[in-house]
Amino acid sequence: MGPAPRGDRGGVAGPSPASRALPTELHATMGGAHEGPILAVRFSVSGAYLLTCGKDRTFRLWNPFKGALIKTYTGHAHEVRDVSCARDNAKMTTGGGDKQVFLWDVATGQKIRRFRGHDAAVNAVSFAADDQVVVSAGYDRAVKFWDVRSNSIDAIQSVCAWKDSVTSLAITRNHCVTAASVDGSIRTMDLRAGRATADALGSEHPITSVRASGDERCFLLSVLGGRCVLLDRGDGDVLAEYRGHVHDEGAFVFTLVPIRPRWRVSVESRLTRDDSHVASGSEDGKVVFWDLVEANIAATIDAHPGKACVSLAMHPTKDAMATCGTDGVARLWGPTAGRGVF
Repeated sequence: MGPAPRGDRGGVAGPSPASRALPTELHATMGGAHEGPILAVRFSVSGAYLLTCGKDRTFRLWNPFKGALIKTYTGHAHEVRDVSCARDNAKMTTGGGDKQVFLWDVATGQKIRRFRGHDAAVNAVSFAADDQVVVSAGYDRAVKFWDVRSNSIDAIQSVCAWKDSVTSLAITRNHCVTAASVDGSIRTMDLRAGRATADALGSEHPITSVRASGDERCFLLSVLGGRCVLLDRGDGDVLAEYRGHVHDEGAFVFTLVPIRPRWRVSVESRLTRDDSHVASGSEDGKVVFWDLVEANIAATIDAHPGKACVSLAMHPTKDAMATCGTDGVARLWGPTAGRGVF
């Protein structure tokens, strides 16, 4: 895959034949449950459920197609910053501003284990290695690995290779974990081979999210300054850049210990399910879609008017997308002609 043409990034395109399959039509709204901003939205592995977590110290399990709340979970002392569900839908893991990483039983809502070791707020959590490992990343510049099968609460491995807060994790099928940092670097750790590779955009390009393409040959990065970057996983070359969303102000406080009263936006970008488009949330509440190769804006939606669109997730099997924002609302989006797809 060679460098992509930059194309025309100006303006906002209306619906085109190519964009009609994009998830730009509102299907369901999940509001009124969270009090305050929602910090992350995640589909379960199968796509049957949706998870949200927020500043109100709770995380929630939803039927996204009906917009129905299934269960509310409590137990964090501060905001819940990320949540991830195991493949069997029986366990979840969360991380938050209280420096805690928890393992949960989905059915009972009880904590199975409290992992210890982070010295600051936890920004990202995920299952890895066929759900045998929980991975977490935090403001303490560390990525930690926890054995789900054992009864130990201590990390089996801790990687402290970054100069600033680690913001995001991407788990790939070959048992690799990629972590991104506001120091402008990403590092990929191979859990089986015990190897690590690193790429850097530079400290002037703080990275707030990292996601892998469907074929896992590329990484999509959200970078402060209002751009997304498509990076070749093999040689680290920048293949394309995407501009048109707002990702500038108040996104991160550059300290290891977060200042709790201040709100931070961690705008995310994603590849659509068929990897034909890039989507990114924006601090002005919009979601912007670009053509992957041409880097032209294909469509925009005003997902959270007047508020920041903090997080978005693509459904694993349907042309659907979930978004959440500082308005305390999560929304499910589908193709303009495809309400029946749900």
